[in-house]
Formats: sequence, C-alpha cells, structure tokens
Amino acid sequence: GLLGVSIPAKYGGSGMDYLALGLASEELEYVDTSLRVILSVHVGLNCLTLLAWGTDDQKARYLMPQARGEKIATYGLTEPSAGSDLASLSTRAVADGDEWVVNGQKVWNSGAHYSDLGILLTRTDPDAPKHRGITYFLVDMRTPGVEVRPLRQITGEAEFNEVFLTDVRIPDSRRLGAV
Repeated sequence: GLLGVSIPAKYGGSGMDYLALGLASEELEYVDTSLRVILSVHVGLNCLTLLAWGTDDQKARYLMPQARGEKIATYGLTEPSAGSDLASLSTRAVADGDEWVVNGQKVWNSGAHYSDLGILLTRTDPDAPKHRGITYFLVDMRTPGVEVRPLRQITGEAEFNEVFLTDVRIPDSRRLGAV
C-alpha cells in the first residue's frame, strides 16, 4: 500500500499527507533504491499531478490501479538537446480528430522499461512563447510507436531509459488539463 500512501482513500490510497510520502520514500530506500525512485516518480510526479489537474474520469480510471501498484508510471520531460528545460521542449503532438500524433524523444525516464503509463509533456503550439504551447498527456507505454531503450549505468543496472515516440496516437481523453 505504500504506492498509495498520499492518494485519497476514495481513489484506493491511504490518504496520508506529503510527510508520510517522504517517510515512506526514505524507508523504501533502505530496502532498494529503485523502490524510492518508483515512489517519487510514480506518486510524487504522476499521481499528485493527476489529483491536481485530472478530470474526475481520469482520476477514477488511473489512480486506483496506481495506488494498488497494479500500474506504474514514468515521467517523460527531459530531452537530449533540452535537458529538463521546458522552454526548449521539441517533442511534438499534433491534433488529428479525437487523437494526437506524437513524435520525439525523451531521455532519463526513470523506470520506463517496466512502467505501464507515461507522463508525457509535448509541444502542441510551436508558435507560442517558449514556456507556453505545452500540453501534458498520459500515454500507455505499450502503444505502437513507443520504444523504450534502457540506459546502462556503470553499476550495470538500468534505472533510466530513452523513450522514442514515432507516430504515437494518443486519444484526447488522455490529455491532462487544457491544450
């Protein structure tokens, strides 16, 4: 139940505060450092963002399986030529009816090789000022066109990954917040 420590009970979590999340993360690090990474990315970046910006339908659909650990999420922000500078984001999402077609590359995605869901930040308006025109999507990591390549560290482990997105189709219902 630690993956749902700070998710409200109505979405399958324990409903505790952020201090509890920090304590759970610290304790998990004693067991396995990769568990701390899962908790901080999965809950800290994904679930809490869903709670703040998701629709009621998105919260109901995605939070309960994540609180139970049945679905794990990764974060797709950093890009090879931009780092984590959102102003330089180049992964593009283009509207096509009720879907978006995404092309680009992300790097340093924690746990992408075992994640079910990806938080994906994309540029949807290339003419907007650099810190605008960015849209947030929830992508199924098994969608055709999503390719995950683990990055081996000096330890031989691969906590981080490159993610290549080639003509990935994402339903508009997986958009978090406004375009």
